Amino acid sequence: MKSRRKIRQQRDRALRAAAPQNASAVVPSMPSGISQSLARILRPQAAYRWLLPQLAAITPQYIEMTLRGALAGNHVQAWELFDLMEDTWPRLGKNLNELKGAVRNMKLTWEPYAEDGEDPTPSAREKCALVKAAWENMRPAAESDENDGMGTIFDILDAWAKGVSVLEIEWRQFQSKALGSVLGPRCTYWVHPVCYAWNIGGVLGLRSDARGNLSPGLPTNAMTTQAQPYVIQPFPPEKFVVAIRKHKSGTALAGPMLRPLCWWWLAANFSADWMLNLAQLFGIPFRWANYDRNASDATIVALGNALQNMGSAGYAAFPEGTGLQFVEAGKNSEHSPQAEMLNLADKNCDLLVLGQTLTSETGGGGKGGGSLALGKVHEGVKGEIVESCACFAAETITNQVARPVLRINYGEDSECPTLRLETKKEDDLVQKSQVIANLAPSAGAAIPLSYINSTFDIPVPADGEPTLASRAPALLPDVVPASDVTAAVEPPPSVDEEAAKARALQSISKRLSAIVAMENDAQFQTALANFANSL
Repeated sequence: MKSRRKIRQQRDRALRAAAPQNASAVVPSMPSGISQSLARILRPQAAYRWLLPQLAAITPQYIEMTLRGALAGNHVQAWELFDLMEDTWPRLGKNLNELKGAVRNMKLTWEPYAEDGEDPTPSAREKCALVKAAWENMRPAAESDENDGMGTIFDILDAWAKGVSVLEIEWRQFQSKALGSVLGPRCTYWVHPVCYAWNIGGVLGLRSDARGNLSPGLPTNAMTTQAQPYVIQPFPPEKFVVAIRKHKSGTALAGPMLRPLCWWWLAANFSADWMLNLAQLFGIPFRWANYDRNASDATIVALGNALQNMGSAGYAAFPEGTGLQFVEAGKNSEHSPQAEMLNLADKNCDLLVLGQTLTSETGGGGKGGGSLALGKVHEGVKGEIVESCACFAAETITNQVARPVLRINYGEDSECPTLRLETKKEDDLVQKSQVIANLAPSAGAAIPLSYINSTFDIPVPADGEPTLASRAPALLPDVVPASDVTAAVEPPPSVDEEAAKARALQSISKRLSAIVAMENDAQFQTALANFANSL
């Protein structure tokens, strides 16, 4: 531990020497053991100035202008459009939270680095333990909207739909019984897109003023404007998590997944407005009034007001001689075009975000439906997208959280552990148990018990704790005299006894094969418990 501390001190001195001149103005003092270069850089704000117009003023031409402006570097206005879509489109919000929730519910495992076919070295195991301890010992402040590990994953996945998500890391020092003093992230917090920008070379960095000062050196309201920055400064080392996810090849400014959905969101908004107007007139016939061609303008205006009030008031007064008729509106279809447009928008949202539509159509009174086989196919497609989200989050955390932890504590990031996010399905346990049963006779020595315990969530038994392999104790005295040891040895079994044992083993093997073939997880566990009790 002493060598690691010396390496960290040397690195901190180098970082302090290379830190910006205005860094000391950010935070007056830092906790013991943390260099000034790891201090908080951005000033968090509760609210930012909104740049988009009101929802009713957003037209197809405005959306086209916004998306084309994003290609020229105006990413803030495009992000506000995406955020407004998520805020006002229930299906989109549901789909995105469904993906994020599925990833957050996965099992998180840190695996130590190892060469192909080799076991992890002791140093790789130590580094894996240190990274795991740093990840699990995050201490965010809930009142400050700071993230722990799961919150970090949630905010990283915001880039899955919007293209880019940036988080700042705040570090702290804590003590570990096994590892000693460790520098790890105390929390992360989400960074508003107005704090960073793209330069002319397509590189993302922090906004700064003409003097090269970062956001802390700017006036209080500077972060709430969208003026193009004079200079883009690189993100300081070990301080930011930059998650970029492209829906298609090319520049990241054109890569957000929500770009194709902008037009459908706008169509859904217009359709909803039309639906509200239609609902006001639904079931009410058209009113038709004939008036004399010589009637005055005042009489015509009064007639119009009376016809309008009939829809809500249910009465009207007309001049003498006025003819009133009620005309039933014609219907060309059972479904209105507005409703069809809303359904198409939701369906395209399901296809783009989840890759399937069956789960949304079969629930909540939706039309559609499908067989069990079709449902499994659709669920499999969605599962592949969830796994892709998990891989994206795991790679980002491995490269931008785990490696900085190693560099800060060891001075280098070799033998970096890998984060795995995995989910368990009911069919997986049965399939894995069958594979293990088939491999055990030939490769049983190569299957570690730790893998069996972690795969099936079986705790390691304590010393003396009964297990499935336990047998009833033999009815022997507690202490066997030395003179009786020879007499207590049983004679070798006869041929008939060997045949009986072979038949018993064959019967046990058949029972185990039948248990392994069970597809239902509950039946599998029940049958396995009954088999163990019968031994």
